[in-house]
Amino acid sequence: MEEVNSAFVGDDGQVGGIGGPVTSPKTPSVKHEIDYSTATKRPQIGAALAAAFSAFLLGTTLGWSSPVQPQLQHIAAGSFYPNDKQLANIWHIELDDNQMSWVGSLLNIGAMIGALSGGLLMDKFGRRFVLMMMTAPYIIGWLMISLAVDSSMLYVGRVVVGFSGGVCTAITPCYIGEISTPTMRGIVGFFFTFNLSCGVLVTSVMGLWMHWRWLSVICTIKPIIFLVGMICVPESPYFLMRKGQQSEAFGSLVWLRGSTYNNIKAELHQIETRIFEDSKETCKISDVCQPWVFKPVLIGVVLMLLQQFSGLNALSFNAAEIFRLANFSFDRLIGVVLINVAQVSAVVFSSVVLVKRLNRRTLFIISEGIACLSMLLMGVYFHYSGRPHSQEMVIFKWIPLIAMVVFSSAIGLGLGALPWLISSEILPPRFRGPGSSIVAFTNFAMSFTVTKTFVVMNRVMTHAGVFWFYSGACFLGIMFGLYLLPETKDRTPLQIQVYFRSREKPISSLPILTPK
Repeated sequence: MEEVNSAFVGDDGQVGGIGGPVTSPKTPSVKHEIDYSTATKRPQIGAALAAAFSAFLLGTTLGWSSPVQPQLQHIAAGSFYPNDKQLANIWHIELDDNQMSWVGSLLNIGAMIGALSGGLLMDKFGRRFVLMMMTAPYIIGWLMISLAVDSSMLYVGRVVVGFSGGVCTAITPCYIGEISTPTMRGIVGFFFTFNLSCGVLVTSVMGLWMHWRWLSVICTIKPIIFLVGMICVPESPYFLMRKGQQSEAFGSLVWLRGSTYNNIKAELHQIETRIFEDSKETCKISDVCQPWVFKPVLIGVVLMLLQQFSGLNALSFNAAEIFRLANFSFDRLIGVVLINVAQVSAVVFSSVVLVKRLNRRTLFIISEGIACLSMLLMGVYFHYSGRPHSQEMVIFKWIPLIAMVVFSSAIGLGLGALPWLISSEILPPRFRGPGSSIVAFTNFAMSFTVTKTFVVMNRVMTHAGVFWFYSGACFLGIMFGLYLLPETKDRTPLQIQVYFRSREKPISSLPILTPK
């Protein structure tokens, strides 16, 4: 068990911690520990769920391409099409493999642009306001997809909805982190991945029986629900204090913490202290070279690299195709639904049980280990099934489904949520906007890379080689979690920044704070 420690400031102004005081003039100060036990949990959960519904919208966008692929590539005129043959020809769309790959991957191009824009927009206009405004491009993009008459309209629509998803992805984890208390951050931090998984699941289930155009129409309506939810919750207290709106920040904290919470002024003073420290120097791009910015941003970038190169989105986008390659014996779309159900179930179990009992690092290592073994098993299956005289492999046809279910469970346990949660916790407040953009951009850039190159990698490396590659990436993730990933559970933002501004300790020695 690691030594328990909490950073503090004594009467002499020195920041204390393991190994004595840290006297760096740039180290932020913490006047005293705040007792968050009297804060009401329900408002924080409500606000986090409202913001995290943006991840549900992104999940419907990510999950759309897999169930509609058979319809777009082997479509037959059905009841949706009008009786007039000329109109039926206008509505008819049939895509080849290359066009379908662009439909799946162009989402990430829009998301990359949105991710770069999200950090700047949220620092200028506010977290809540920008999230609300993203409903407009979501609706416009889905309308273009619903009414598409050729592949180009599908392309543009996917880029537009991807842009909204990228902006929301850069902002939502920061908003959730800023409105929640340290002891609640782990639970509400999983809301993002829970909603993302639910969005994918709902879309895959509807895709079993619904025409792709009607599915797109329903996706057009969902952003309105998100808008209504965000209208009912307050802006981030940190952003309001940065803009000098003390009374609004006070009201926001009262809404979020409840009337029984008696540390509103103390928490506002803590936020004010952070803002004062941040305002001593103007935010510059050159700050990326400073260790207190470079280290947390680099950790966030590495976490996103490890997440995507585990095969997360590559397998999600191509699940039906993988089952086809494995000669899956029943409806491949049912297999897609099963792996999505497994992921949602794992997210619920992790957020309700594991996140309270396990440290961030432990949960990350466990999920990476499970993902590593499942991808290794997939590689072994394809290695032997591709050999001559492999008829005996017929009895092992269940292996791809089991491996995919186990892999999706690993994503739900932590590999999906923790990179976003940890990044939002460790990014310095003064560089949170640009830092969030860099981290989110990395995620979508790598997602585009792995999804677009999945077919090429299968051709060059063989099916087995691709899954072994993903397994190797998961093994690197285990090593990163063991030796380089800091532990942030139950630590306040100031304590995390005290650590990163101190040059006395290696990154792996970040202590655990015991909640009050």
